[in-house]
Amino acid sequence: GDKVCDIVTLSDISELERGYAHLKEMDETRSRWLRTVTHELKTPLNGVIGVMMLIEKQDQEKKHHKLLGSGLNAANLLMTYISDLLDYFQLQSGNFKV
Repeated sequence: GDKVCDIVTLSDISELERGYAHLKEMDETRSRWLRTVTHELKTPLNGVIGVMMLIEKQDQEKKHHKLLGSGLNAANLLMTYISDLLDYFQLQSGNFKV
């Protein structure tokens, strides 16, 4: 009555290999997408930060210094979050480089 063992056939192994290959392909696609998205977010954000820094330097009377400082802090924090998110996914996929 009781089942002693399962028999694994070559077709089962081939199916597992195809599934594993598909998962690896999906993981690589996700990694490429994340690299692209983070690059597309970081590039304009770097532009915003650069412009704000230039305006801050040209603000001789310090009229807008506090507002610019707040904006720069927020933009830099957002840049940190984006970089941390990219690092996390690179760690998860085994592609993290120190």
